[in-house]
Amino acid sequence: MEGKFRRSQYITDISLQLRYMIVTFLILLVFFGFSIFVVYKTGGVYLVERLSQVYPQGRLVEILRLIYVRLALGFLVVLPVAFLITLFLSHTVAGPLVRIKRYLKLMAKGEFDLAPLKLRPYDELKDVADLVNQVTAQLGPRVNERRQLVKSLQETVHVLRNDLARMPSAGQEIHRKVNYLADTLKMLE
Repeated sequence: MEGKFRRSQYITDISLQLRYMIVTFLILLVFFGFSIFVVYKTGGVYLVERLSQVYPQGRLVEILRLIYVRLALGFLVVLPVAFLITLFLSHTVAGPLVRIKRYLKLMAKGEFDLAPLKLRPYDELKDVADLVNQVTAQLGPRVNERRQLVKSLQETVHVLRNDLARMPSAGQEIHRKVNYLADTLKMLE
């Protein structure tokens, strides 16, 4: 996972991005409904009072219908733009989340020799990526030391078993302790 990269897929975590877009659209619908309510209650009443003196009643209803149709069409024009914006914004969260999950899965498998996790300049979750990098940097050497220690102890157990096999007079207690040490090392692997 090297330095500079560019994601080519904008849908990286469909469930997260879909939830994000649905919430955004619901908020947009609420604002649209609120806007229509405000226009109707404030401007509509005022407009009806003023225009009822100028236009006949049938023409006034037609003008108001035209206003509402234009509001609805404006909302429909805004929807694709809002969709693209929410897709991009959700991508700035979902993309890094996918990369961070991938790193954490590798770490769960015991792989700590990883290049630092780097995100794009406009991605979110940089603080989480920095924490993952810190964990990798701090645990990596410890895990390697532990692996080397286990390997060294396994070799020692192997040598002890060979030595004990050549000395039939060695006590059962020593055999038991060597077997216990070997079993403990298996658990540490």
